[in-house]
Amino acid sequence: MNTEKIFEGPGQSSMETYVIEIIIMLVIAFLFGYIFCALIKKSQRNTIKKLKSENQELKKRLSLETENEIEGKKN
Repeated sequence: MNTEKIFEGPGQSSMETYVIEIIIMLVIAFLFGYIFCALIKKSQRNTIKKLKSENQELKKRLSLETENEIEGKKN
């Protein structure tokens, strides 16, 4: 079995081959990260839309309650 020793440097392949392999692995990792990030952002956008609509409803309800309280104090 042909094994390479880590601290002795590249074995049968040239250093360029190792550099190219590392670059390819980094590019693939970047693409996976970008895709997963896009998926997460999409789900977060939907959550933000739901929370904004809920916030608007609560603001309307709060403003109606405060108006009713103000009118009740006047009478």
